[in-house]
Formats: sequence, structure tokens, C-alpha cells
Amino acid sequence: MVKYRKGVKSGKQGDVIYSSWHGIPYERKMPESVANPRTEAQQAHRNAFAEISRLSSAMKVAHTVGLHNKAMREKLNTHSVFKKINKDCYDADGINYPRIRISWGSVSGISITSAEVDQDGIVRVAFAGYCTTENKNDEFYLFVFCPDQHEGRFIAQFLRSGRVMPCISMHL
Repeated sequence: MVKYRKGVKSGKQGDVIYSSWHGIPYERKMPESVANPRTEAQQAHRNAFAEISRLSSAMKVAHTVGLHNKAMREKLNTHSVFKKINKDCYDADGINYPRIRISWGSVSGISITSAEVDQDGIVRVAFAGYCTTENKNDEFYLFVFCPDQHEGRFIAQFLRSGRVMPCISMHL
């Protein structure tokens, strides 16, 4: 169905497709056939892309904050940036969670040295990091993701303010 918006056609009518690219309207014919060999490598790539896309949806609340500035610079949405920077984090064994990046920015020198959840749902996280004059006002967020339940949430927000908390304990 063809739609008119501000004098520009978009949509499909018969075998003609109407669209615009960078504000320039154009039309093209539908292709006679589409090459889709469904090779093993192609299927593996599609599966990896689908898994990373599902993970992006589950982690949306985190990467919306963590990838916002990078997405603005690249003129993309955070979902696209997440998939772009994590496309190689999937292999035959599934998603390699330690390699997943949900943020991009100036907070450097902070790493999680250990994380565990006990039977009561208490999360204990230990950090290693340093604080300098340049990064003392950086803020960082702790986001916990449970692959079994395919959901995550923010646990805490920190401001370096001169030091990094060496360890936190919070109830999920």
C-alpha cells in the first residue's frame, strides 16, 4: 500500500516500491528472485545475530544509558550500537557474557574482580580501580543480568567522588 507523506510516496504498489534515501524520493522494481542459499555459515551468522538482538532487547535498560553518547556520535540508536560492538560475542557455545559491552565512555580503570549471588539473593561485587583528578566525577552503574531468566536490572549508581567503593553487597 502506498502512503503519501508531505508529497512523497512510500510503500509498495504492484511490483514497484516507493521510498526515499537521505530525503531523495526514488522508486524501484521488486526483484524477480532473492538469493538465499541458506548455507551453514549463513545460518550460523543469522543465529548469532538473532541471539545478540534478543540479548540487546533484554539489556535495553542498561545500554540505553551506557551507549547513549556513542550512539549519538554515530547517529544510530543504542540497540544498533549494542549489536555492532557485540557481534563477535556469540560462538557455538552461546553468548560469551564476560565479553559483552553495555557501555562505552570515559570511565576507565574500573573492573569487577569478583561477583557472586548467594542463596538469599544477595549480590556481592568487588571492584578494582583508581581515581584521578580527571575521572573523579565519573558515574558508573552496576547492572545485573540473569541469563537463565533473560532479564536484568540496575542495582546501584556510583559517583567516583575521590574513591571507588572496593566492595558492595545488595539484595536482588
